[in-house]
Amino acid sequence: MSPSMVIKTLVLMVVTQVQGSQPNALNTGSDAAAGWPTLPPHFLLRNLPHQISNGVRSTDVSLIFDDSEIVVNPGDQLNLDCGVHGQSRYCIWESESGQILQVEDVYSNVFDGVSKPVNTVGNECGIVINSADIGHHGQWTCKVFVVGKSLVGTKNVIVTIKPTSPILEVDSSRGLVVTNEDETPVKCSVAAARPAVGIRWYLGDRDITVSAETEETPTDKGGIYKSVSTLRRTFQPSENGQLLTCSVTHKTLPVPENTSIALNVVFKPVEKPVSTFYQIRPGNDYEVKLNFSANPAPIRKEWRYGKSFENVEGSISIPGSDGHYRADIEDLGNGMYTAKLLVTGFTEADANKNYLLVVENDYGETQYKVKLSMHEAPKDGDSETSNYDKIPPTELSVSEDTLSGGAVAGIIIVLLIVVAAVGAAGYARYRQMFCFASRAESKAHIQDPERNETDNGTANDAVKASTDQVNGKTDNTVVNGNGNLEQTQVDEIKAKKNTDV
Repeated sequence: MSPSMVIKTLVLMVVTQVQGSQPNALNTGSDAAAGWPTLPPHFLLRNLPHQISNGVRSTDVSLIFDDSEIVVNPGDQLNLDCGVHGQSRYCIWESESGQILQVEDVYSNVFDGVSKPVNTVGNECGIVINSADIGHHGQWTCKVFVVGKSLVGTKNVIVTIKPTSPILEVDSSRGLVVTNEDETPVKCSVAAARPAVGIRWYLGDRDITVSAETEETPTDKGGIYKSVSTLRRTFQPSENGQLLTCSVTHKTLPVPENTSIALNVVFKPVEKPVSTFYQIRPGNDYEVKLNFSANPAPIRKEWRYGKSFENVEGSISIPGSDGHYRADIEDLGNGMYTAKLLVTGFTEADANKNYLLVVENDYGETQYKVKLSMHEAPKDGDSETSNYDKIPPTELSVSEDTLSGGAVAGIIIVLLIVVAAVGAAGYARYRQMFCFASRAESKAHIQDPERNETDNGTANDAVKASTDQVNGKTDNTVVNGNGNLEQTQVDEIKAKKNTDV
């Protein structure tokens, strides 16, 4: 092949790559007549060292590009980063709407609102949109032209749209009325947002989102979504009155946007185990206080009493009285009540009776069993004390005039300490008198109990000398049997000894 044919072949290769046409399509008619070479269809695929690249690394040049999605609020700066490793000719950015920005023109300040990034190392083709708007939403493509090919990278840009306010789909005039026996679905919706919002549910301060499912539906081709979260849950009587909150988060919101509604859980009076009141002192007035919950408010409530729970001797409407019984009730709010029964002059006969508190509302009736006892409360683990943690403190009360076992034990300990102290003092006094008496006797005389006679003066003097040495004394002072000091003349002792002999 002649040099001119080689040149024409190279030119044909470049034109084919730029225009995207096939070689044999260019080499017909006048082109063939003009001496252009006719290339086989597979020539470029087999012999070209570099092909048009769509972000794929070649042998000597590669694209530096992160195709991660960008989320930006309107008015925020939008950084479109794109770099090339190796030699490049020029590069452009193209938006989904067809707008083309040549990077060289951007760096020369040809376009308003678009500028050169501060760092261009590894970002040779990057540009900055100073203030993003809705028109910048969509797909953006960076094209880098190098010798014989172009490198392409594409990323999705989401320009956010602030969500509409969340709406709880309930009748807010009545609150959220639910029963404690059925699962209740509650919906919270956001009509539009870009991107989709996040929705969480709270009951009071407790996160209950685990019981919810969220569905996101696109409303158009511009990435706007409607979100609906459905909470399915069985609510408990103890949750009555708490706030149920739908909390929405979104990139456009500095803090979550919430909507709440008070929870109205309806239920019949809540059942509870037998309640026993201990250590009631006979002859005193005693007031039973029994807590219970019901919603709505009770329409019938009364105390009943008798020898057994089934054998009723009498009843007392609340409020009301019967003999030495007087009944009343206190509304604590939020479905909580305290029923009171005052027993005037408590007797053993009252302790032998069983008592029933009967409460009824629109959702049912519940009977609460109560016992009154003059005995000590049983230890933990016994049948009637195993539910201590479920019974309000007033239902485990004792008579205020009765000393507890701990108080009695304390008094006994104090008395024992006093007795021990007195005994110790007496014993110390006794030991003191005994010791002093022995010393006085040894100084006066030493008598042989078997022979009933007095020892000679020599032995007595020896004992006296030793005793004086022990006491550190050499004078004539001794101690008598009463522990008092006495003066004794040595000459008189000697005279007495001589007389005895």
